[in-house]
Amino acid sequence: MAVVLLLLLLRSCGDDCDDAASTPNATLTITATPSPAGSQVGKSVESALERVRQTGLSVVVHDASDRDEKPGGDWTVCFEKATLSKVAFAAVPDGAPCPKKDGQRIPWPKMPNVKGATYADAVEKLGDAVGAVTIEAAYEDEAAYDTNNEAGDYANWKVCFQSVKAGTRLAQEPDVILHAVEKDDACPSSKGLYKNPKYDPDYLDREYAEPEDGTSADDGSSADDGSSGDGGSSEEDYYPGDKGGCPPGGCYNPCPPGGCR
Repeated sequence: MAVVLLLLLLRSCGDDCDDAASTPNATLTITATPSPAGSQVGKSVESALERVRQTGLSVVVHDASDRDEKPGGDWTVCFEKATLSKVAFAAVPDGAPCPKKDGQRIPWPKMPNVKGATYADAVEKLGDAVGAVTIEAAYEDEAAYDTNNEAGDYANWKVCFQSVKAGTRLAQEPDVILHAVEKDDACPSSKGLYKNPKYDPDYLDREYAEPEDGTSADDGSSADDGSSGDGGSSEEDYYPGDKGGCPPGGCYNPCPPGGCR
């Protein structure tokens, strides 16, 4: 096609053709451009590879992060670089954010501090950065359960504890459990406490446990001292023992020194 076009130009130029032919450095350049594959950024590696191979170009793919892992077909293309014969893709695992530049660390979002927020606000704030956001009661003797619900019965409950520490990088979208109390209640000082201590099994064990000396916790009695309670004596008080005399510890004698009258 280019040759035919050149012949037509030569026939139509007339006397000017000789001048053009005698002009130094006059050249005619014809460049072949490969069929473009189109941008594949944001598409899966599998889809991008298939599209480029249809153009007849060679294609390579590598990890776009600093981990240098082997990309899978479900990875997402972040960067691409094309030449006349080859296209190179840089990709990250499915669901991971792209780094700012090829070869940098993946900028995973960090877990925010949602303590003190309502359950509804926490669900909205965490958004797509995590998986399921579940609420549970902060006190052991209360019940609450809901998942990813900004408008349920527990929407205005106050978050006391979060299962993922604030500042943690949220790689792979972890599930999060939020322990909360009703809006106007105070949070417990730590997990595992009871709002009403009487419901605590440890409290009940202490309440009804017997003292170490074996006496009952509520009878108020003491060991019998052997007296009759009226100042009198009994035969047992004067029992001399098998060999006569007083047993070890002495004999009980209610009379004052000098005997009784």
